[in-house]
Amino acid sequence: MLARISTVLFTATILLAICTLAALGQDLDDVTVSGRVTDSNGLAVVGATVAVTLGETGVARTIITDDDGRYRFLKLKPGTYKIKVTADGFGPQETPDIATISAQNVAKDFTLRPADVRAEQVVTVTEDSGPPVDTTRTIVGGTIAEREIEEIPNTSRNPLDLVLTLGGTSEEQLSTSGLAEDRGANPSSAPLEQGNFSISGGTAYSNNITIDGLDNNDDRSSRDRFQPSLEAIAEVQVISNQFSAEYGRASGGRVNLRTRAGGKRLRGRAFFFYRDDALNANSWYNNSRAIPRPDLREMVPGFSLSGPVFIPKLYNGKARTFFATTYEFTKLDDTTLIDTYIPVIANPRYTLPTPTGTTQFCDNASPLACTATPPTAGFMQQYSALYSTPNKNHVWTARVDHRLFKNNDLTFAIQFAKRTNRRTNGSSTTRLENAFQEKNNNTIAYNITDNHVFGARAVNQFRAQWSKYQPSFQTASPLDPVVLVGFRSPVTNGVQTLIAGNSTTSTSQNFADSRTETRWQFQDSLTYLWKNHTFKMGVDMQDVNSAVFGLGDATGTFNFGNVLQYSTNQVTRYRQNFGTRQAVKNRYYGFFFNDEFKPWSNVTVSAGLRYERETAVTDKNNFGPRLGVAWDPFKKGKGVIRFGTGIFYNRVLLRTVGDSIQNSGGTLVAFDSNTIGTSASDSRRTFILNAIAANFPNSYATVDQLRNLVTTVCPTVPSPLGPCNANTGFSIGNLSSAGNPLRSVDADLKIPESYQFNVGFEREIFKGWVFEANYTWNKTARLWRDSNPNAPRLPAGFTDWTQWLLGNTFVLTNQNGTTTRTYSFVLGANNDPSGVSGTCSFTATSSCVVNLNSISTSSTAPGAAVTGTNGNSTGGPVGIALAAIAQFRPDQTVEETSRIGSRGNAFYNGIILELRSRYRKLGAGFGANFRFVYTLSSTKDDGLNNTANAEVNGDFSREWARSLQDRRHRLAWSGSFDTPYWFGKLRFSPLLRWGSSAPFNLSGGGTDRNLDDVSTDRLNFNGSLSDIRYREPGSPVPTALLAQFSLQPIGSKSGNLRRNAGTGPNLFTFDLNVTREFKAGERIRIRPVIEFNNIFNASVFSYGSEYINFQALSATQTPTQQLARDNFLVPTRTYRQRDIRLGVRFDF
Repeated sequence: MLARISTVLFTATILLAICTLAALGQDLDDVTVSGRVTDSNGLAVVGATVAVTLGETGVARTIITDDDGRYRFLKLKPGTYKIKVTADGFGPQETPDIATISAQNVAKDFTLRPADVRAEQVVTVTEDSGPPVDTTRTIVGGTIAEREIEEIPNTSRNPLDLVLTLGGTSEEQLSTSGLAEDRGANPSSAPLEQGNFSISGGTAYSNNITIDGLDNNDDRSSRDRFQPSLEAIAEVQVISNQFSAEYGRASGGRVNLRTRAGGKRLRGRAFFFYRDDALNANSWYNNSRAIPRPDLREMVPGFSLSGPVFIPKLYNGKARTFFATTYEFTKLDDTTLIDTYIPVIANPRYTLPTPTGTTQFCDNASPLACTATPPTAGFMQQYSALYSTPNKNHVWTARVDHRLFKNNDLTFAIQFAKRTNRRTNGSSTTRLENAFQEKNNNTIAYNITDNHVFGARAVNQFRAQWSKYQPSFQTASPLDPVVLVGFRSPVTNGVQTLIAGNSTTSTSQNFADSRTETRWQFQDSLTYLWKNHTFKMGVDMQDVNSAVFGLGDATGTFNFGNVLQYSTNQVTRYRQNFGTRQAVKNRYYGFFFNDEFKPWSNVTVSAGLRYERETAVTDKNNFGPRLGVAWDPFKKGKGVIRFGTGIFYNRVLLRTVGDSIQNSGGTLVAFDSNTIGTSASDSRRTFILNAIAANFPNSYATVDQLRNLVTTVCPTVPSPLGPCNANTGFSIGNLSSAGNPLRSVDADLKIPESYQFNVGFEREIFKGWVFEANYTWNKTARLWRDSNPNAPRLPAGFTDWTQWLLGNTFVLTNQNGTTTRTYSFVLGANNDPSGVSGTCSFTATSSCVVNLNSISTSSTAPGAAVTGTNGNSTGGPVGIALAAIAQFRPDQTVEETSRIGSRGNAFYNGIILELRSRYRKLGAGFGANFRFVYTLSSTKDDGLNNTANAEVNGDFSREWARSLQDRRHRLAWSGSFDTPYWFGKLRFSPLLRWGSSAPFNLSGGGTDRNLDDVSTDRLNFNGSLSDIRYREPGSPVPTALLAQFSLQPIGSKSGNLRRNAGTGPNLFTFDLNVTREFKAGERIRIRPVIEFNNIFNASVFSYGSEYINFQALSATQTPTQQLARDNFLVPTRTYRQRDIRLGVRFDF
């Protein structure tokens, strides 16, 4: 309540300020040019004509100076401009080219001389683009211009990766970006909802990514929808603190990609980039395991073309219509070895490929099983093929800029991408060709922007966009059934599975699903000059429809236990999920009002208010006041002090909301034949599977169709061991399609919001060199967090479940109904691998002792056999304890449930120091520009992402700790250095990034020892936290450190080790581009380039997204336990090894 009252008061204060002060316009996506025209006596020249001309197109806009001699151009496209002033009785004046970037305010005053003094005078400015410091800019951020985009090394060729070259930015938590691909490994990746980078300490899923000012977000995974080619980008604009009300949907920062536009001259570029494993080093872990360097061949051809639209004899648009288009194709060749076995005797109902081998092997340890009469096993033959699994990307952008009439400019643009990635990490697989899954990202978008100038006082900008985004992880035929055939490998004698027809399994990196997200967006903003005020107001409306089809077992999965059962069409298991589709609709409304004013000549103030509403949640109280101040204390245009503060709101993450909608609707129904009875010999299971086999390979279109089969079969089942009816084999609504237990959201779920404050100083210290310092304070509240509302509730009078269990027993009646098992709980030896002792009879009355100090991870529940339903089970210590306290669950019919609420917090404060220089000729053939950024910061939070659970259920105050992305010190250095002819006229463009250690979280392997159903339990530790540091491979095993860890007793609330207590590796990358430009005449340039990534081949370790667990040793340790102990705290990933990319750009 206090925060809301403060918001209202803050809003009222700003509105009062707006009514009493005066303004100067500023725009986040476009350029403002303003100034004053005076005569030699300093008097205003009224009625002078000022023309501003875009050099690339020759398109001009004119305006007349007002009664004070002032002029102001709004909504100019970023580019290179000339400004010319003419007035009766005065000589005209014109500036040379002034290069501008988005959000720049160009202030240019003119002093006119009488016409008889000089007919024309050219005003001289610096060799670049006017003042290097914008003393009227109130927002905080940075811009990466076209020259830097082309020259900064970028191994991914993703323009968004350039964000990390600026200050106050960091990778997302659990980032795997830039890590090596080790052959044969199956590493985890960051959860999709982690986002892609953090700006000014905001959560990595809280940024707003736009292209030419229009939305480019994936609202389900909180990442970007479309990645243009680097060759199509003119500018990457990063706004770390957007103290303007113009944009919303971001409690973090905003990144805008501005695409290149056409000009009055025909320009073109052909480019080609190439990578090959012969040029690269091997990864550290591949080398350590004697795995040769994997094959790699990547080709990136493409072209761009721009100029005026000219159709002979039909249309000449050299003065008003311009186009630009870029196409890029990427192909990364890869192959995967299919190494499996095909049954010799075919199933008459299904066709498998012809084996490539001729030798027949028996699917049994004894070959006689295949020749017996009748046979008890089947013969099989090898199938081996090298299958192409490339990564292919097609990316195309196009835009047309057209001047409809004198005061109206229209832009139409298209974005298209088709990305198909079949690459695998394994060296071989038992999948057939039709069961290879591919990660697809397909999108298309159309957008228009219309700028209309209403005289000298008003400009209206209208934008509209329609986009379709279709990501998926699926096979080429995702609706076909899945066929799984078990077989015994003749090489390893181990059981493997032939995967055919389709595959719907999710991996540690991808969910098996198919999604279509369509979006309509409409923006309109009006900028109006009134006296000395520049008012800006507008609306942003988006309509998002996200439809997801969860593919896991949705098309029917047929299991055949062995080769003979496949050949004789004996299905041993059948699974099919129904109702796995989700449909989430979200309508977004954003309204804003902003005013920028100059109460004094050297002070600019921006004040505004934004309101945001998203219909996917009920939260309506989302008012975001913004205030920014820029003060030029020196009044020379070379230095500025900035201050800003505001409230910002994130956007709704649709995956979380979609899970809740699906569960509340109860649409998910799962069938699994393995849930029918306790054994494969159960007559109900056998008869139902026989009926399903008769329909193989056809699955079932609806739940009713499969239910009808079950109800038809049940009356024919002889001597059923249990009930057989329409519900046999079915379960309803127990999981979401992504496996989330009964997920729901709080009725009053809020949109996360951040409270930001920044104070900074920017100063040109000498010509072309600028120093900037900023301090940012960012508190984010109401972050989404998960809890389990159905966890057992501890009775009053007990400190934890351990105390309750020690004082109570658990009695289970055996199958006979007369004898019982009584479980008592003790605190015994802490190296007990079993945890359960005593007679534990299934037939006689007995006593069992459960050791709550046991290191066992078993959560098997104790059970008494129920014919046809379940068997006898002693249970494991965790499972027995959960069974004992199940009586205290609010809903005893289910176990864990998930409830998302607005409970989380995060906090960041940091100092960013930046020294940058414009490109300058240094003499003797040398030239350079560079950017050096140092960030000193602290980031804390109480959860990993929007579905994070606390160790103690719902208690996030105990989770407050350093964020996994928190590196106290960060350095980034980038630039370009030209050399003279005697050094080959080479241009060197380095990118160095260094970060101090980040924390990591240490857990006990996911065992639920505190009995709240959530696997976030941590450890007990009695040593110094500074000793919990990462280890490099091969370093001595820290025996003394290991002895300081222990597992808390089962039932205790938590361990004493805090979250994210470990100290991980540093970050270090150093990449280098080397290029040389060759000119042939005025228009033709050839620029070969060599890009060295990790040029020193440094071994930089990382935990990536892997879990870091403590493995407790029992008195009789296993080799697996010992290996885990030996590798305790050793990272399993490294950053990419040295690789080299060759390329060439041919410009004409």
